[in-house]
Amino acid sequence: MNKQLFDLLALQEVDMKIRALKARLTMLPNERAANEKRLAVVSAALKVKQDKLKATEVAIRNTESEIARLNDNVQKLQTNSALVKKNNEYQAMLAEIQHNKDKIGELETRLLGLMETVDAQRTEVREEEKQSAARIKSIKDELHELISFEKEIKEQGRALVAKSKEFATHVESSLLDRYTRLLRDSGSPIVKLDGEICTNCSFKVTPQTRNACHGGMIVNCDNCSHMLYSDNGNE
Repeated sequence: MNKQLFDLLALQEVDMKIRALKARLTMLPNERAANEKRLAVVSAALKVKQDKLKATEVAIRNTESEIARLNDNVQKLQTNSALVKKNNEYQAMLAEIQHNKDKIGELETRLLGLMETVDAQRTEVREEEKQSAARIKSIKDELHELISFEKEIKEQGRALVAKSKEFATHVESSLLDRYTRLLRDSGSPIVKLDGEICTNCSFKVTPQTRNACHGGMIVNCDNCSHMLYSDNGNE
């Protein structure tokens, strides 16, 4: 293998690593977004249960306040009823007292239901908080790993770019220009010739191209224009 080909293959190995790192880097924003979405879903699920619990606790406090207000009203009516002399007014007070007591009974029944509900909701929230904490920690750990991984990839990329520039200085300018143009496309700029077949496009090359390649020259495929080399080339 001649030195120019050796240098080109060394350059290509580094450039392929750079390409792979760039491809991996482009995937990281989507991975971060997916984890942030998972984090939002977990947090939202917890908040729904916490909000329901808060609403029930508010309903309990409001119900207790209304019961206290009605009891206070009953006591006042009972006290005032002793001072009423007219029978119709007295009967009206008794009716109002009974109405308040009926409402108190309804509210107390509702309060019992709310107390049962709040107990169940508190259990659910405690369990959800425990599970959410574990899930949130796991997701945040993954996010931190992605950040570290991104930093690592960029550091590796900078080192490889520096190495690529160094390797490129050893390649003859016309060959480097051909290589660089092919590098902009997908695939490897330099590929092996397998007998008469280009391993990039799988087409057979002309005998002239085959012979030149096997003779140690760096030639281009007749079909895809990728640079060809052969293990049968000159040592």
